Amino acid sequence: MRNKSILVAIAILMMSGCALPRTFGPYSGKVVDAENNEPIEEAVVAVWYYTKSSSMGGTVGRFADAIETTTNANGEFSIPTHSVYLFKILEWWDDKNSVSIFKPGYAAYPGNFKAYSSLKKEQSYSIPENEYIMVYLPKLMTVKERKDNLYDIEIPGGVDILNDEIPNLRRLESEERFNVGLQPYKEWRKE
Repeated sequence: MRNKSILVAIAILMMSGCALPRTFGPYSGKVVDAENNEPIEEAVVAVWYYTKSSSMGGTVGRFADAIETTTNANGEFSIPTHSVYLFKILEWWDDKNSVSIFKPGYAAYPGNFKAYSSLKKEQSYSIPENEYIMVYLPKLMTVKERKDNLYDIEIPGGVDILNDEIPNLRRLESEERFNVGLQPYKEWRKE
């Protein structure tokens, strides 16, 4: 009986190392029109987080969670600290998040090369914590530019769970698809 209790205690201690609590953020910044520096209201700012694990082929990233917000009338956004609790065996948190900023009619950041930020180029796929950033989105002039821009919206590929976690980004993506003559997102994805 004593040996069984010791084994259970050891198993519990080993499993506690599999809990991955992590707090991210806060994030803040401003999204403006690249030509005139006017604030862009109702642009979506989506941030997602990953865990990493080792495999025979190297390190593998896995989607863990997402959060989004929209910019206010001044083009500003604020995402408060966000805690994520996972139970994963032999995984650890990726220190960098991924970001997507989108407003119909404007270049998507960071996917469209015309959009840029106050960050260095190598940092542009994530937002640093506790740092106010500026994001500049140029207006797209033609229907072709706007259609092509739909492929520049950064969303982790093949992750359908995101539909519930980033509804505003999906809504604006669907709105833009309709604006350029394509099927809205929900019909296109048969949801």
